Amino acid sequence: MRWLACLAALAMAAACAGSPKPVTVRTVQYGPPGDPGNPPSGEFQPNAYLRSCGGIYVTNAPPMDSDFWVTDYKPIIIVGSVVLATAPANDVCLSSGFGIRSTRRHDGIDLQSVPASTIYAAAPGRILEARVSTGYGNQVLIDHGRGVYTRYAHLAWIAEGIAPGVEIGFGQPLGMMGKSGNATAIHLHYEILTGDYNNPRGSKGLNPRDPFEFPAYDFEAGS
Repeated sequence: MRWLACLAALAMAAACAGSPKPVTVRTVQYGPPGDPGNPPSGEFQPNAYLRSCGGIYVTNAPPMDSDFWVTDYKPIIIVGSVVLATAPANDVCLSSGFGIRSTRRHDGIDLQSVPASTIYAAAPGRILEARVSTGYGNQVLIDHGRGVYTRYAHLAWIAEGIAPGVEIGFGQPLGMMGKSGNATAIHLHYEILTGDYNNPRGSKGLNPRDPFEFPAYDFEAGS
C-alpha cells in the first residue's frame, strides 16, 4: 500500500528470438494496486516524466515537446483491467519507441540509463519465462492475469529467485539492464503483450502493444 500512496502522489504531481515450447499455464488473477491479496510490493517508485535519450528525436517517438519530453506522459497505465508501470526502471530515457523501425516491427520500447538501472516488475504477476534467448538475451516474461503480459529483455543478469512459476509483486527487482542477446548497447527492451500464452507460438503468438496508447490509471476511481 506504500507504493500505491507514492504512485497516487506521483500521478498528481506529474502531471528477438525463437519461441519457447508452449506450456499450459493456469489462469492468474491479481487485484488493483494495494490489494492485500497481491504478492508483496517492492520499493520501486516510477518517475513522473520521460524524455528522449540525448534530448533528440528517436525512432518511433511518441508525441514530444520542443525539449523532447514525452507529452501527456502517463507513468501508470491501465491495460484492460491490469495496472502497469509504463517504464519499469528509474531515471531512464527513451531510445526507441514502438512500431515499424526501418523495415521491421519493433514490438516494445527501449529504455536506457547511465549507469545501468535495476529493472522492476511493472505489476504483480507470475513468472512464465526467465531464460536466455538468442535475440532477447537474458529475458523475463510475466503473466499479470486477464490476458496481459510483460517482457523484459537484454538484461545483464536475472535476479536470484526469478524463475518460472514464482509469484512476484509490483516493483520487485527482476535483474539489471544490460546488452545480452541481439543488442549493441546497454538498454532495456520492454514489451506489453496481450492475448493467450497457451497458443502454438507461446509468447511470440501474443499481441505486442504500444505502452503509450493506454489511458492513465485513475487512482481516485480505481480504474
